[in-house]
Amino acid sequence: MRIEQATLQPRNLRYTIAYPDGYPGGEAVPLVLALHYAGHGTPYYGRGILEQLVQPALSDLGAVILSPDCTAQSWSDPQGEADVMMVLDSVLNRQNIDDQKILVTGYSLGGNGAWHLAAHHPDRFSAAVVMSGWPPENLESVDWRVPIYVIHSRDDEFIPLEPTQSAVNNLVGKGAQTKLVIMDGITHFETYRYVKPLNAVIPWINMVWG
Repeated sequence: MRIEQATLQPRNLRYTIAYPDGYPGGEAVPLVLALHYAGHGTPYYGRGILEQLVQPALSDLGAVILSPDCTAQSWSDPQGEADVMMVLDSVLNRQNIDDQKILVTGYSLGGNGAWHLAAHHPDRFSAAVVMSGWPPENLESVDWRVPIYVIHSRDDEFIPLEPTQSAVNNLVGKGAQTKLVIMDGITHFETYRYVKPLNAVIPWINMVWG
């Protein structure tokens, strides 16, 4: 897998992108939009979650993995949301991507963002995987359409499990395609321990994508 860092002008939007082995080939490939956790926001901060978690777990998808830097305090901030969608559109316009196979995922702050983008851009994503994230407060008013797989630890001391359980129950009640996996013994800042459970999502992703 080849990893590059790039900048989208004119807003100087930084992102890290990983290409699967053999890309570009003749066929379009899936894309994984990976949203990073909170932190100091050093340049190309998204590379951390790409290399630490998403690429090791999801490399078998044969997807391009895109991890932009958040430009605001959160991915749901209007400017931050607009910027990440701008980066996504730019990559889709220039790469050989199957637009029916676009997954949004994220951890912690990025998990919040994955919830938010899946809720507000259901026409852009065909699947979502949320790890240790807060669900949207207005979830009851959302016409949920994106299949979503949620992973959360019972021992997360920073983001409690209960709001996630409540959100998933809400979606199940709406008939949404939803799956919740609860883990034990993993604290919030042990991000690397999510590699194995994220890898286990691949059969579900392939099922959703058909």
